[in-house]
Amino acid sequence: MFVFKYDTHLPFWRERKPGGYIHRHPWMKGDGMELLTRTAEPRDREDLAEISRTTWEGHDYLEGVAESWLADSGFIVGELSGRVIACGKISRMPGDVAWLEGLRVHSDFRGRGLGRIMSDRILEEALRLLEEGKFTGIEFSTYINNLESISMAKKQGFRTTELFHVVGIEDFTPPSRPMELTPVDITPEDLAIYREHAPCGWKYIHARERDSLAWLRANAGFWQTPGGVRFLASKGIWRYPPFHRRWANLRNSLQEPGLRHIQ
Repeated sequence: MFVFKYDTHLPFWRERKPGGYIHRHPWMKGDGMELLTRTAEPRDREDLAEISRTTWEGHDYLEGVAESWLADSGFIVGELSGRVIACGKISRMPGDVAWLEGLRVHSDFRGRGLGRIMSDRILEEALRLLEEGKFTGIEFSTYINNLESISMAKKQGFRTTELFHVVGIEDFTPPSRPMELTPVDITPEDLAIYREHAPCGWKYIHARERDSLAWLRANAGFWQTPGGVRFLASKGIWRYPPFHRRWANLRNSLQEPGLRHIQ
């Protein structure tokens, strides 16, 4: 996973209309392609669910978080001919960082430049809030093989700040008896192995901000195995970052019986 930080301001082009902005950029492909970007509303639930079901072969998390995102600020959708076909989210992270996430385009409308439109519009909104002093920076992460996203980010003025490796076990055989795990509380020492960002699900937070621990306690559970391995389990997304450098033998640690069987 790449973690990107915004460095440079780039211009944007759009026309203000009641309820949002109309976009028609040179790179949009298709006659009559005018995208309305606006704040997401409860009436968009079904369209958002449909976008999620066409993403990552139906294994996307958008549908599961849409309700909480609708109740939050910074959730922007793209509407084409009365139908929501794209979306993206600005979330507040520790240290008042604007975290860009959830950029999606319905599979029927990909390859037409709409992802670039949505990305630019979301970044523009984040920049406005940054200039108003409501955020201290703008960041996001993307998968290392997502070459289109990486290329677009660099053109927009982002730079890579950290690289994380996501690992797991294939063809895992569950043990007959799950491991007994002990719930623990997170401490600043637990985050000492991270240079700048600490992973939690698909988000990467600044590990040493004043509100980092409180954010992690609200968004993850913390556990210790009988062997003394401490890790967090992000709520809603099954990924388990370790807390200690002594977890050096990664293969053996991942194969500790029952480690994959936490919720």
